[in-house]
Amino acid sequence: MSSMDYYKVFYHTVKEGSITGAAQQLYITQPSASYAIKQLEEQLGVRLLLRKAKGIEMTEEGRVLFQFVEQAYGLLVAGERKISEMKTYIAGTIRLGASDSLCKYFLFPFLDKFHKAHPSIRICLSHGKTESILRRLRDGEIDCGIAHLPVDDRLLVQTTKPIQDCFIAGPEYAALAQAPITLQELSKQPFVMLSAHSRTRTFFHALLQTYGLEVVPDIELGSVDLLIDFVRKGMGISFITKEFVGDDLAAGTLVELKLVEPIPSRSIGVVTIPDGALSQAAAFFVKELVAHMEQNEMEAAPLDRKV
Repeated sequence: MSSMDYYKVFYHTVKEGSITGAAQQLYITQPSASYAIKQLEEQLGVRLLLRKAKGIEMTEEGRVLFQFVEQAYGLLVAGERKISEMKTYIAGTIRLGASDSLCKYFLFPFLDKFHKAHPSIRICLSHGKTESILRRLRDGEIDCGIAHLPVDDRLLVQTTKPIQDCFIAGPEYAALAQAPITLQELSKQPFVMLSAHSRTRTFFHALLQTYGLEVVPDIELGSVDLLIDFVRKGMGISFITKEFVGDDLAAGTLVELKLVEPIPSRSIGVVTIPDGALSQAAAFFVKELVAHMEQNEMEAAPLDRKV
């Protein structure tokens, strides 16, 4: 037996009122329980228990020690219970990173479903641009991130989802939506864009460079939702992920400006640290999220083929 076992026997002996009761609770023999009490007393150099006809009685030293042992034992039991809950995904904490827009348009439906199914699992969501999310992931500040791809080799992409960008404008620009327009012609229009360090802005800049073009935005914003509001008001054209404005395009509050030139697709992905020591809850969350994204992709694929 270890010293920890000695304290456990002492705790149960006091709680049961006898060494025999403690032995039964711990599934050990009575001589083993007696030996544990003796060893603990020798280790501390004091008498802890006195044998009585009807059981045991604590000495003054025993009463003092039991106050601390009782608290410590309670914490150990609570800790074991918490670990057991985490192993069965009843409790735990998920540290997740994603941009506001990716969370709103791609992640929120899953988070809503997951939280309802596992209400005791705490979700800590931090937001920011892709580069910030990837830095926090490398630094161990979050367990997983939803980010624009590609990412560096130090990170593991669990699954990917293709996204398609498009050019949008308010109804005032409806004439430009009548027929495909060249990127060169479109670049002469006023633009409302996300900030220069966003992945969307970087991708837009690369698309322009392919055709030897450059655009200086009239307005720069740090929020996708605010950008959409500005474009709705007719303050310029923008380049945005099409999934973010599907409802507006259907309602006619925004129009899509078709290009003559093709716009390459991009991807987002669930990203983690390779061989990262995820908690049981975090590993379960990542597994469920990956399955959700892959299932949605399978369901969308037949629709894409019909378009």
